[in-house]
Amino acid sequence: MTQSYEKIEKEQGLDPRVESLAIPLARDYAEKNYPKREDGTFEPAWRGANGEKDLRGKSPEDVAAQLEDEGYTPEAALALAQSMVIDIANAPYDQFSEYWKGQNRGGAELLIRLVDEVGADNIRALDLSDPEVQETYGTLIHANWLERNQWVLDPEYGNPDLAKPFKELALEEQKKDLDQMRVLQGWLEAQQNPEEIDV
Repeated sequence: MTQSYEKIEKEQGLDPRVESLAIPLARDYAEKNYPKREDGTFEPAWRGANGEKDLRGKSPEDVAAQLEDEGYTPEAALALAQSMVIDIANAPYDQFSEYWKGQNRGGAELLIRLVDEVGADNIRALDLSDPEVQETYGTLIHANWLERNQWVLDPEYGNPDLAKPFKELALEEQKKDLDQMRVLQGWLEAQQNPEEIDV
């Protein structure tokens, strides 16, 4: 973990394990959910820096054009637009806005609580191909995600397919929840063998 993360943890009272786990959670999600380009980067996934749904899919140039229509100079519009949106597929975790760091930390906090309650050895030993294990942990992870993402219930821009309980989700969505357990198992393994930690 870099010094800057340690400083943030001290200032915000974060459990250092949470930030340490949030980083590979963000990386794994990008690797598995965004199309990769030939140059190794991902197709951009523009999001509002604070989770604004009306900015989803809008690049800084798109937002700047709207701001120019509102009377901003091109330079001022682009500068402001660059602070309003973030490419969560390609931005490194330390450049995420606090909102998007919070989304990853929220998932990591639950997983760290599970480690504390169940035990690291027991988590590492879980068979994630076991349907009972999948339902138990997938249900917890999805419920945690729903707590942080009440927007899915909004009648205008929500997503009723994501608002379902874990066992009613499409298999692709269930996999996203279960992938977090796989990341956790890998992270725990790396904690046991620090030379394997990829920072």
